[in-house]
Amino acid sequence: MFPSKKIQENYVLKISELMLLYCFKEKKRKNFIDLINNDCDIYRKTDLYNVKKNKFLSNKKKIWNKITSKLKNLTKLEKDDFLKKSIKILKPHFLKRIKNNTNLIEYNTYARFGCFNYSIKNKKVDLHMPVFQFINHKKSKIKNYNYNQKFSMRTKDLSSLIDHVRKNHPTVKIIQMGSWLNEYKPFRTLFPKTWKPTNKIKRKNSIAWWGQFVDVTGNINKKNAEFFIKNLKFPYRGEFYQCKISELKKFISPNFIKK
Repeated sequence: MFPSKKIQENYVLKISELMLLYCFKEKKRKNFIDLINNDCDIYRKTDLYNVKKNKFLSNKKKIWNKITSKLKNLTKLEKDDFLKKSIKILKPHFLKRIKNNTNLIEYNTYARFGCFNYSIKNKKVDLHMPVFQFINHKKSKIKNYNYNQKFSMRTKDLSSLIDHVRKNHPTVKIIQMGSWLNEYKPFRTLFPKTWKPTNKIKRKNSIAWWGQFVDVTGNINKKNAEFFIKNLKFPYRGEFYQCKISELKKFISPNFIKK
């Protein structure tokens, strides 16, 4: 299920183009260096960064700083020239990462509860859903699932997760998630009406925002990418939603039984 090197190369080039386009558009509002470092994660897609340790490799931060300075100077050009020349600078570092078989954070498939995982953050359950783990591939033999089958699997996953939380963190009463998925209608059907936005926005240099541009094959999501290019805005916002754990459990229990 892991993407081929050809798919990885196409994805990383296309997603980086979107990120560069975003920075080019926003450079009048915010410093370009801040944008590329704090609103995007192009650096994570290069051979300069250690994704597992979440930091630059030894002495590689200097190289990245030089690259970002070059990219900033290119913003004086027209948009198309800026994108073309910026990608030319970045591409060798993308290819080296792929050659070294260093995984992207987008391709993380680890989840303890089917397609979900969680941590405890500020006395709340912080729900995670690895982008590339829409189903538990280790347990599933079918390649194509209909909506009801997917819904059933995911409600079962959520139910198992809630049971684990109640057993190991009985004082925690709220579950939250910061992701573009909260605004994606099929995903929202997993949650009760009390699953509502908290007006807290997730940082943009994460899959909470940029994850909407990768599809289930690990390649670029063409529909969302085309929307972004045309409108210069995200199809979905990376916003925190939350509700009470008891409300979620009550909601999914009858749905799980029906499915």
